Amino acid sequence: MTYSAEQRAIIARMGELSKRINEASKRADRAHMQSRSAITDMLSALVTSTDSFHEIVTLSSEHGDAFREFLDTL
Repeated sequence: MTYSAEQRAIIARMGELSKRINEASKRADRAHMQSRSAITDMLSALVTSTDSFHEIVTLSSEHGDAFREFLDTL
């Protein structure tokens, strides 16, 4: 099939746009993976922080119980 000059220009433009779409898609995929990794790291830090806070609350409660027990012996 023979294409006109106008059609060849459109085909060339579509090829360039396809290339740009593929490049943008790859960038978006990399950005998605980086943000996923960052979110995973943040969630892990939040879980660690929450666990540490829970430990402090538990120990403080036990300390308070021991102190009240000590006061009862006076």
